[in-house]
Amino acid sequence: MAKKNSSGPRGLSKEHLVEKAVVFMEEVGASAFTLRKLGAQVGCDPMSILYHFGSKEGLLHAMADWLESQIVSAPLGQSWEDDLRHLAVEYRGLGLRYPKTFWIMQHFFQTGLSDFGHMESVYGALRTAGVPDSEIPAVCLGWYVTMTGLAMAEVGGLVRPPTEKDIAEIEQLPEGYPLLQEFLPHYRNLASNDVFATTVEIFLQGVRMRNATPSSHNQEL
Repeated sequence: MAKKNSSGPRGLSKEHLVEKAVVFMEEVGASAFTLRKLGAQVGCDPMSILYHFGSKEGLLHAMADWLESQIVSAPLGQSWEDDLRHLAVEYRGLGLRYPKTFWIMQHFFQTGLSDFGHMESVYGALRTAGVPDSEIPAVCLGWYVTMTGLAMAEVGGLVRPPTEKDIAEIEQLPEGYPLLQEFLPHYRNLASNDVFATTVEIFLQGVRMRNATPSSHNQEL
């Protein structure tokens, strides 16, 4: 059965408006994004948008869930490590494809059904890894913060090789910063993908090591 299109005033569907909103924000950026400008872009007044979403915040929430729906779930039958690696790569790819709207996903604790499905996968992976149920919410949130934060940093330009200006500033530092100068050559050919992949593996290794060693609480018991 075909999915029913929820049309509002002037025949505009909620789904159509969400996709147009994402495209428009990618064109103009968050600071220039308004309901009035979006309405002009799609040929309606702001009240028609509010009919569907109630507020700009409601529209942003729907946009975040649309972005989340672009994440491809991990294939069945993989190890828990590969499940988390897969999702990490998906989030990074999403950030690079939608650099001006990706931030919206960090604005909400959850976005809807699309988000719930991915959270379920992360919960399952962490339980399979041996993380105690009482700790899974904290580890899950930490995983999301780490992976989406890495993607945000790359989108924002933090994760990159240093510029010649950056290099010159460090090279001209007075005595007292030997490690900065020692490691500077290693930054020259730094690849963003290496930063991401290394951090993902460190996180996974930490989960493995933490759950291979009895906690201090268990030792006391």
